[in-house]
Amino acid sequence: MQDGMIHEGAPGFEDFIEEEMAGLGHRAQQRGLCVDCLTDRFIVEMVANLARSGVSSSDILSMVVDGLVLAEEEEPQERVGRVHRMH
Repeated sequence: MQDGMIHEGAPGFEDFIEEEMAGLGHRAQQRGLCVDCLTDRFIVEMVANLARSGVSSSDILSMVVDGLVLAEEEEPQERVGRVHRMH
């Protein structure tokens, strides 16, 4: 299947992504996996797959920066205690 379109902003794209991500998190929690560990693993797998498919390091880093910018635009959530990652 060829994919020559930019899907961001397409009708239903954001809804699909939100539903799938929520479903993935829910299924992980049902199996006793924490969402932080799932997220960390997801990031590593995505970066590895992007690199394997020939996406340049600068493009990958640009995506990371975009994600950081999006995180800063959202309202900060109060964190209690230390954040545990990949335990």
